[in-house]
Amino acid sequence: MDIICRKYSCIYNEKAKCNRKNLNVNSNADCDDLNIDDNKVVEDVSQDMFTHEPDIAPYHHCKTMNIICSKKECIFNKNGECFSNGIFVGSEEDQAPCNSYTPR
Repeated sequence: MDIICRKYSCIYNEKAKCNRKNLNVNSNADCDDLNIDDNKVVEDVSQDMFTHEPDIAPYHHCKTMNIICSKKECIFNKNGECFSNGIFVGSEEDQAPCNSYTPR
């Protein structure tokens, strides 16, 4: 499973990849494990995104990551665990929604 995260100020975000061992998605389909560092330097690729490729982490299969999901209506939720092939965590001002949430 690959976890892509756009909440760049989270300390677990490493070039758009989540490097946690366990992830909790709450009943609102939001990532509960945010740990925001307001001083974290986040690369701004908007100025030169068309002149060269941004530095992102390569795909890596998170075989050891446990994803606990409380969003019972999600098609990927099986007995409280996520069985999606990959998760995309979005970025909103106060939350980090699981954009892979798909209702049954």
